[in-house]
Amino acid sequence: MIGIVIPCYNEASRLKVTEFVQFNKEHSKYVLCFVNDGSKDDTLHQLEILKKKCTYPEKIEIVSLTQNSGKAEAVRTGINTLLNMENIQYIGYLDADLSTSLEEYTHVVDYLCNNPEFSIVCGSRIKRMGADISREVYRHYIGRFIATLISIILRLPFYDTQCGAKVFTRNLAENCFSIPFVSKWLFDVEIFLRMKIRYGTGNVQQLIYEYPLQRWIHADGSKIGLKDVFYTPLQLFHISNHYNLFKKYKVESLQTAKHFDKEPI
Repeated sequence: MIGIVIPCYNEASRLKVTEFVQFNKEHSKYVLCFVNDGSKDDTLHQLEILKKKCTYPEKIEIVSLTQNSGKAEAVRTGINTLLNMENIQYIGYLDADLSTSLEEYTHVVDYLCNNPEFSIVCGSRIKRMGADISREVYRHYIGRFIATLISIILRLPFYDTQCGAKVFTRNLAENCFSIPFVSKWLFDVEIFLRMKIRYGTGNVQQLIYEYPLQRWIHADGSKIGLKDVFYTPLQLFHISNHYNLFKKYKVESLQTAKHFDKEPI
């Protein structure tokens, strides 16, 4: 069984009920866990209607938070809800706007299922010939700037850490989502930092696969705006400080310098 967490905040007007209902009918091995993150609109009611329309309503979980906690905590709550179900082997999350379609997401899941050497497969919005990656130009370049900054901080050759389509093995989900995240939005960065801490820098790259999406369409009504471009570096600094990255990198540099001092010239 596979579980998908779909965090929802004020999604009543753009929740694609028909698509979720159809997916439930055609994919009975999937459990969809919708987390209503303290929405102020009619989202919860729409989710209840969605569940009633499903062929397998028992495969629909609805968790409703009384206050808005941010995407990180909404996803974490949903994943821990799914972890309470013993028959679920793979757990991931997907944006409610379905910028990554449900069918496209199944390809991401299938890749992890068929390649057990990986512990996480991440959708990657690589704009290339033959793929339909539709994104506003300014968002693309802003995204590349942020992705490059994150890659430098992580010291991992990531192309796209922030795509909202990821799937984990059960074991990795248990390890990465047990405690709250520092950031409400950039928790993807923290996931990879937690993996580095647990498995080591050298091993972690062998556990991650970036799956190039065939289709990704930007959905109108995104809650991420230009102000977040300026807010992101501050959040990254806060995350780096929390995980003592600056201290760790300084120690690594000193160790490297000592190593070279011992080498004959």
